Amino acid sequence: MHKRQHKKIFWGILFLLGAAALLIGGLGHLEGFSFWTILLSIALLGCLVDGILDRSFGQILFSLAILIIINDDFLHLEAITPWPVLGAALLGTLGLNIIFPKRSGYKTPPLPHHPKNAGFSGRNTQEFVSGEEIRCESAFGYAVKYIVGRDISRVFLESSFGNLEVYFNDAVFKDNRANALIECSFGNMELFVPADWNVITNIKRSFGSMEESEYGNPNGAVTLFLEGSVSFGHVEIHHI
Repeated sequence: MHKRQHKKIFWGILFLLGAAALLIGGLGHLEGFSFWTILLSIALLGCLVDGILDRSFGQILFSLAILIIINDDFLHLEAITPWPVLGAALLGTLGLNIIFPKRSGYKTPPLPHHPKNAGFSGRNTQEFVSGEEIRCESAFGYAVKYIVGRDISRVFLESSFGNLEVYFNDAVFKDNRANALIECSFGNMELFVPADWNVITNIKRSFGSMEESEYGNPNGAVTLFLEGSVSFGHVEIHHI
């Protein structure tokens, strides 16, 4: 069974249990738990399990932290809510993401070097990158990447506590198709693609957001597949 089907079944069962809990609470057997507390707890438990399945440390820890906050009276944990537990979730997310970085579905190549623009991506940099497989990243800084060259098949984009701008204007894909894997956590990412491209997105959002300024051409000759995840960050796609 497909992973997405497993998730649908899990959420269905969870909401059925939630319905039962609401009825039991209405009969007075769950004293101290309000309607909204039960409803939010159900949603947060779902987010927690979903984060475990996707190995999203931010989603796991922040779901757990908010779950503790709304149930602190029952758990007798008022002393650590709300800011201490939220701070612990933030620091825990940073630490776990550093120790256990999320791996992509394919081995990403090292960053290509340009003799005039080489430099550490965590600084304020501008760089031209090329190759069949390309990696662009920004951490604790601001980076602008111009993807150039021919026969590009895959692109790996990562922004952690930074801002990453990527321009595809001069990119030529192999067989007019390419995949881009996005990992954006506590950062911002902006992608600039030609308006006549067909852009297909499949990006998971965990306390993050994604938007497109306009939509590309669904019948375009060039297709860019965007997949990956956004956690506590923002991804914006510009069709230019």
